[in-house]
Formats: sequence, C-alpha cells, structure tokens
Amino acid sequence: MKKLFTLCFVALMSVALFAAERVVWTGNEPISWNPEVYAGSQFETPAGTFTGLEKDHVIKVSVVAGIDEPQYVMTYKAGESWEWTDLTTTVADGVMSYTVETDQIATEIADRGLIFRGQGYNITQISVVEADPDEPQPLQPGEQRVLWEGSETLAWNEVAEQSAEVGALLAENDQLIVTVSQKGTADWPKVLLRDAASNAVGDDILLNDISEFPYDAVFTLTTAHAAALAGGFKVCGDGVTVTKLVLKKYKEPDDPIDPEQPGEPYVDTQVWSGDVAISWNQEVYAGTELDTYNVQQDMFAGLAEGDSIKVYYTNAIEAAQFNLTYKAGNDWAWTELAPIAQGEGFFGYKVASEAIAQDIADRGLVIRGQGYHAVRIVVGKPENTGSAVSNTVTAAPARKIIEAGQVFILKDGVRYNILGAVVR
Repeated sequence: MKKLFTLCFVALMSVALFAAERVVWTGNEPISWNPEVYAGSQFETPAGTFTGLEKDHVIKVSVVAGIDEPQYVMTYKAGESWEWTDLTTTVADGVMSYTVETDQIATEIADRGLIFRGQGYNITQISVVEADPDEPQPLQPGEQRVLWEGSETLAWNEVAEQSAEVGALLAENDQLIVTVSQKGTADWPKVLLRDAASNAVGDDILLNDISEFPYDAVFTLTTAHAAALAGGFKVCGDGVTVTKLVLKKYKEPDDPIDPEQPGEPYVDTQVWSGDVAISWNQEVYAGTELDTYNVQQDMFAGLAEGDSIKVYYTNAIEAAQFNLTYKAGNDWAWTELAPIAQGEGFFGYKVASEAIAQDIADRGLVIRGQGYHAVRIVVGKPENTGSAVSNTVTAAPARKIIEAGQVFILKDGVRYNILGAVVR
C-alpha cells in the first residue's frame, strides 16, 4: 500500500470504568403484553427511581424468565413529544443491561423513568452502576461508545505523538467509525488507522478514501487488525477534518426462526467481511464492484434453494442503488437477482432454485450498484424473506446486446463484456 506522510491525532482507547453499584428498586413484577401467553402487564418505574443518572452509567435489571423464549423490551419517553423509544439492551446471566448513551437520554430517563415491556419474564431488581476509575467494564456485544470527540484537521507532512494506550477492547468484526466533517485542499482525501508504534512512513493498516462529506469512515476489523492495534492506535489522514471516533462491538446475528418450520433455529453464517466502495458511476460516488469469485471462489459452497444471502452496507448516499448479479447457465450470462429490502443496513436475496444456488456456489456473485460500501456477506435463513420487494431505487434493467458478433451487457449506458469488464 502507498506510504503516507500525515498528521495523526492519537486516539486513546478509553475503557468505560465502573464499580459503584446502587440498587434503585426491588420487587417482583411480571411482564407480558399478552396475558394469554404469560400473566402480567407492563411496568413503569416509580418517580425518582433514576435520580442522578448520567451518561455512561449502566442500568442493570435482574430478570427471571417465565417461558422458553421471553422477549425483553426496555423503553423510555424520548424528546419533546415523549415518544416511546426502545433502548438497545443486552441480556446475559439473568441481567438485562443498558449503557446510557447520551446526556439527553440520561436526563429523560431520570425525569420520566423507564417502562418495561415484552413477554414472559419477571423483574426483581433494578440497579445503576456508576463510573469508577479502578475497575474496567468491557463493552457488551452490539454496544458502541464514543472514544474521542472534538475537531482535528489532518494535514500533510506532520506527525503527532504516538499513543501508549492499549486497544484491549478490539476484536474481530468490531467497527471503528471515524466521522469526517469536511475536506481541505488534498487531491486524494483519506482517513486511515495505524498502530501506535508505527512512524508516519509505516505501512498503513486500514484505509478509507473519502468522497462524501459529512462521512463516516467505517473500519471493520479482522483478527489481524485487532491484534495490530491492540497496543493502541492512531487515526491519520490527509485533507480532512475529523470530529468523532466510535467503537462498535460486533454482535453475532440472532438465530431467527424459519417461518415454514416453526421452532427450528437457523444460524446465519458470515462468509466475508471487508470494506469495498460500490459504484458504477465514479463521478457520483468513488467506488467499483465486488466479484466474490475473485475474493474467494468457494465463498458460497453448499448454498441451497431457500437460503438467503444478505449484503450488509454502510455509508449509503441518498437514493443509493443495490444490485446483485450472478453468472447464469451454460453461457455464464450475467443475470440480475431481485433484491429484498430485509432490514436496517442490509439488502439480500432468497435463492429461488437449486440451479441458481449451484451457479452462485460455482461462480460467485457480483455486488454492484451505486453509492454504498459493502462490509459483510451473510448466508442463512432469516425470517420473513418469503416475498421479494424492490430495492431502494429500482435500477434500470441490464440487457444483452450483440455488436460485431460479440455479446455485451448494457447497464446504465455502460457496456460490459460477459466477464464483467467495462468495455470502452
């Protein structure tokens, strides 16, 4: 990779530190939104329960499951409209926990309390764990934390001091998200991560080219990246101003239920992670396409009819276009698949036949479109994938043309040969 001289600001790996725990409520409240399934109702905490709550405090709720698959929901009244809003919680070893994300949420919970909803469990105790500098508390899967906030302009040919902090929180598939607010005069604006020991001329560990402002440069870590950054790291770049650094811990996908076979869990399998900018018009969005066959030829080995393929994305522009293509039949003809808009941050496809499954397993997928970064591919059988719906922006269909005896694919005014290369 090209070696860069950059100004680097030190990103200190701040660990949320907790120790002092105070019990704010005890009792025994059954929670149920369907009494025919489980006798109970919702529970709203008494006034004053969360007096003194602050950002980064942890709310811990002792729960006792009353059915095989309880549903845990922690809700607060957000904003001027007091809109009921679910909080992202984790449940482990009989404790549902939530780390207060902002000062505003802390104030609103302190003033308005919490409402516990869901199905099939009892609440027996609520406590608040407050900040203490002595005992580290690791982030839970799915949680995210602001590690640094400010305004730092990354200029050319300057180097900041190295970090001595340990990135002990980092692991495979975690994301480091750098918010970029504006660009300077650089021809090639960029943001990158380096380990704390590297000089400015050292090898770059992870790099994002910047094409849009404001922009979140999302770095998805491999095991090697996490190990390289474990001794601390630096956020570097050229021609950009950065304002925030966030760590988001990876959370394994849930084990959803196939609606055609109730009660049988299917585990999603991640087959690829990385960061590839997708674009078929670089004047609109700097990027390319991702041919999985070139990355790993057996990525979709064992794919079967009824399986679903989900492509997770970040940094999507307004009116982004999502496109999946495979090489079909004996002539390997490029053929588009109808994506499904299946969830926040991903699009996908449910494999319609064994023939398509075999073609994808043998020849891979080409992920194309306009204005997003592909960061993960997951194969599984998530629920509610039975009906296909249009993607965010319906792309113009590709069509086959023949010129001078040669076969081309015409897509959005661009000609491709049957191997996917652009033909000028």
